Order: sequence, then C-alpha cells, then structure tokens
Amino acid sequence: MDIKDIGNQVVKDVQAKQYKTAAKKIQSLIDYNADLKESWGGITRLALTIGEYKQAKKCSQKYLELSPDESKRIIQCAAILAEIKQIYEAIALVTPLLKKHRSPEVLHFLGTSYSQIGEIDLAKKYLTELLDMTPNSSISWLTIAAIHKFEKNDNLFSNLISSKSAQAKAPLYWFSSGKAYLDINEYDLAFSHFEKANNMINIKSNYNAKQHHSFIDSIIKNQNSDFFSKIPPQTHCDIADPIFIIGLPRSGTTLLQQILSSHSKINDGGELRCLSYPMMEIGQKKINNLNNLENHIQQKILKKIRDDYFHYLHQQLDGPQPCVDKTLNLNHSLGIITKAFPSAPIIRIVRDLNDTAWSCYRTFFNQGLSWSYNMNNIAEFFYNENRLSEHWSKILNERILEISYEELVNEPTETLTKCFNHVGLTFEHETLSFYNKGSLVQTASFNQIRQPINSNSINTNKEITKSLLPFSTNYANLSNKLNIV
Repeated sequence: MDIKDIGNQVVKDVQAKQYKTAAKKIQSLIDYNADLKESWGGITRLALTIGEYKQAKKCSQKYLELSPDESKRIIQCAAILAEIKQIYEAIALVTPLLKKHRSPEVLHFLGTSYSQIGEIDLAKKYLTELLDMTPNSSISWLTIAAIHKFEKNDNLFSNLISSKSAQAKAPLYWFSSGKAYLDINEYDLAFSHFEKANNMINIKSNYNAKQHHSFIDSIIKNQNSDFFSKIPPQTHCDIADPIFIIGLPRSGTTLLQQILSSHSKINDGGELRCLSYPMMEIGQKKINNLNNLENHIQQKILKKIRDDYFHYLHQQLDGPQPCVDKTLNLNHSLGIITKAFPSAPIIRIVRDLNDTAWSCYRTFFNQGLSWSYNMNNIAEFFYNENRLSEHWSKILNERILEISYEELVNEPTETLTKCFNHVGLTFEHETLSFYNKGSLVQTASFNQIRQPINSNSINTNKEITKSLLPFSTNYANLSNKLNIV
C-alpha cells in the first residue's frame, strides 16, 4: 500500500469510528516522513477529530514546513496549537507576524487567544485595533462583547451600534449588540437583539426534541438497577480517577472546575472529551446492553474505556494527580463512568432554571448547541437532561454530590468544603483565588471566571421574566408529567 492509499484509509477509518486503527496509520505516515505535501493539513484535522493531539501537532509542523513564512499557514497552525490547549505556544508562533503585517487575521487571533488566558487588556488592545481597520467584523465584536463592560458613552458602544446596518444579516452582531444593551440595562432592547440572533440561527438548527427524548428514554430503560447489579466495576485501577462534574450548560460547571483545579492536589481540567472517543467507538446500543454480555466481555469493554480515557487525557495533561472533567453530556455516561472509574467522585451543580435558560439563550456556543436557539427547545432539552439526572440520583445515591450555583457563590467556603470532602481532600483557602491562576478557558465563561466569586449572576432573569414565558411554561408542562421541578 503506497502513501496515498494510507492517507485515504485514514479517512475511511475515521468515518467508520475505527480510531485506534486510524491513529496507527497516521503514526506510520509521521514515522516514514511521508511526502504528503498539502495533505498534511487534512491529516492534521483527522488527528484532531480522533483526539490524537500529539499526532496533530506533529502533522501540523510538517504542514508548516512546506511554507514556514506564509502568514495564513502560520495562523492555521497556531489555531491547531490553540485547539490542543497549547495556547502560549500558539501566541508565540503568531506574534512575530505583527512586525510584518498587522492584518485583521493576526489581530483577531491574538485578541481571542489573550482573552482565553485572562489577559483582557492585551485582548482589547488587539481587537480594538482590528475593529478600527474592519469595523464590521462580527466575530471580533462577539469577543469584545464577552470581555468588555459597555457603557452608553464609550466609543465601543457607539461604534457597535452604528455598524448595525452593515452587519444586520450577521447573527453574531445581534449577540454582541444584545450584550451591549444588557450592560446598559436596556433589557427589552437586549432581549429583542438576542431573539433576532437566535431566530436567524434556529432556522438552520437540527435539534430534534423527540429524538433526544427517545435517547434519554433508552438510557433510563436499560441502565437500571438490574444493569448495575450485573456489571462488576473495573479492577486493577492504578491511575487516579478523574473528578467528574455534570450540569446543564451555563449552570456553573466552569466556575466549579476552575476552583477545584486550583487545589494543590488536583490537576487542571475542562471539557476534555476523553470519554467521547471510546464511547463513540463502542456505541450507545452496546453500552445499554452491557449487562447482558458475559463478564469477561464486560471487563474487556470497561478496560478499553478506561485505557482509552487516560490515553486521550495524556494527550492534553501530564501528571499523576486527578484532573477535573466537565465535558458536555457526561450526564449521558454516568452509568459507565461508575463502572469504568469505580472511585471517581461525581459532583452535579444545578442553578435556577430561568437564570440558566436566559444565560443559554444569550450565549453563542462555539460548540454549536442546536437546542439553545429556541425557548421551547431549551425547555425540552432541560427537561430531558433533568429527568435523566433524577434517574441517576435514585440509582447512584451518595455517589453523586449535588450542590447549587447559588450555594457556591453565597457560601463558598462551606460549599467547597463539601466538594473537597467528597473527593477525599481538605478545603484550601487558596482555591478562592482561582481567578489569578491564568488557566486556559475556552468555554463561554472565559471572562466570568477571571473575577472573584460573586453573586452578579443570581436572579439575572428578573428583568425579562415575561420574555422567558415560552421557556418556563413549556418546562412546567413537561416536568409536571414526572414531577420534576
């Protein structure tokens, strides 16, 4: 098989979810220093798709070597470094381009990167310079809006509002201007702008509430008490289990993860996605029927999940200490988590549902959460996720510690003491200074967690309660069926 054939086989393996096989072939291309020319760019993306961050970096370097002084190529490779959480190396790669040409692409990359590590002044410097050149860059306005507190008399506010006609067809503009009006307490205007943004995106949304409902039904039906009683937990666990955080988006998961990760005996964390790859390879149907398989097959699957998890984890983090995993949709996998990671602590954080819904509605998620652009869909999504959480609570009992966002910000020491006790550690006062750590944050919360714990995000929905009626009414109608509140 020649080099070209191997490259084509990698594509087929990824499509077939044969990730380990694909990784071996990518490694062979790297080892042979294959003459793939521009195709190294495509192989880089494939390595990223399957979570092989170290391979992705090596492939990206080979892609850059083809034309190491080309600005566009440098930014592409820096974006790969940022995606694999090597943000400082990415910044160092792009910064020399400022001497050659302060292009919008360079300024946007640096502005966004600095915002993700909490260097807000530098981020604003590059982004405002960009907007002086290209005042209608909706993506850059979105980043500015996330890190800037608008006031009526500041130039950024007037420049943003005056660009409305030029950006009227860009949903990101309406998210940005909605945030600006929210900052100056023009709540009705703010909501109308967020609504316009969401309506534009929702037209193309592929969220299927019935499909989601059926998916949750399948987990609840199959992963019951009988399921747990027939599957022994994984044995011979010589690596510290992760700490898993579950909760709805915008419920405080990033804040909690950042605080826990500031403990001297806990590694970093975030949306690690390490569990996603083995789960996709095995498939939900097989997971749901794991209790019907022979014991040795169960253990083989659990071992694969565990081994693969730590393989992907070590692509991102080093060190023997436990990490904190707050990946989206971990709620779907708590059954398998308890068996593959028998000593892993699980913490669920909940927040006032109206505040959470309002926060989701006014946030543009770069992960593309298709349910978040419509009030009724938000209600459906919350309802289904919460009834699954209720299912886990009944079965797993004390394995899950539940806290509320409101408790965390109003009584941080007491609430965090509970959390650290749950993970087998003692509270450290220094964890309250988590915002000084300068950790990389690539979620929608990257600005909020740069501040001390505060109650500013409690009861944020009070000014727009009437506008939230489609959500609150639909959620009440759905939850009353199962008495979920």
